[in-house]
Amino acid sequence: MKLNTLKAIVAIADNRSFSKAAKQLYISQSTLSLAVKEQEEELGIKLFERTNRGVSLTEDGEDFIRYARDIVAQAERLENRYQRKSPVPMKFSVTSQRLPFATKAFVKLSEELDIDEYDIAMRECPTFEVIHDVASERSQIGVMAIHDEHFDGLSNIFKRNHLHFSELDTLTAYVFIRKNHPLANKRSISSKDLEGYPFVTYDQEPSSSHYIEEVFSFESNAKNIHVNDRCSKLAFLRTTNCFSIGPDLPNSNGDAFHKGLGELRIIPLENEIGRIHAGYLLRENYAVTELDLKYIKHLISAIRELKGHE
Repeated sequence: MKLNTLKAIVAIADNRSFSKAAKQLYISQSTLSLAVKEQEEELGIKLFERTNRGVSLTEDGEDFIRYARDIVAQAERLENRYQRKSPVPMKFSVTSQRLPFATKAFVKLSEELDIDEYDIAMRECPTFEVIHDVASERSQIGVMAIHDEHFDGLSNIFKRNHLHFSELDTLTAYVFIRKNHPLANKRSISSKDLEGYPFVTYDQEPSSSHYIEEVFSFESNAKNIHVNDRCSKLAFLRTTNCFSIGPDLPNSNGDAFHKGLGELRIIPLENEIGRIHAGYLLRENYAVTELDLKYIKHLISAIRELKGHE
């Protein structure tokens, strides 16, 4: 098994195309195809399927690519360490659902970094992308808040992707509405109270309900507004009579949770509809670093601070 062959297989998987991978690697497509064929024969498995939409990994290929990516990444880090004249920048990445407390923890971590060079990333994505980022090693940690209804289904998806979810705490669901909303003066809000008002919900590409972030499904509501980011959700909440449901404010300001920044009202949702499990995803057998532990510590603090306002 050759390192260049592993790099080639990773390139094909990333591009979903033999021809694009060949151009990226500056080799002929026939040479690339032969290398893959020899690797498949050596392993006794088939790595790729050709479809009308391009190339896709087989089930064996999905399993193989996880190990291949790890080996290629380790090799690249080794090459960079000794080819660079200056130290290699520290890299760290977290992918999260649209959860303000996860971002707050990341900001706290960034304030503690006392080094000359680093390359860090905080990505807010739909649920399926959080899973993909951690499984493909794009991010070291994934942060999720999972409703009871979806917990078993997502747990099975985690297992299939060789991921482990560590629960840190359970959170409560709240209704978020603007201060001038007709329901703004209620001490608690029921699902029936919300009938007739538009629900602002995050888009999720896969059709499976396991990937829905909110504890309230848009399928049960007559009026729905789908958005992709927290900024758009906040704009609708501030200016219209729509509502959102979740464990945390969409504006990342935990200190103003009980005040709503003067623009939003945060009201308990009546008839508890199940727990929300807050925690983080790691790859199985992943060697946790000191930086990971620091982020997780800040994550725990951010969740405790959030619960302190309940």
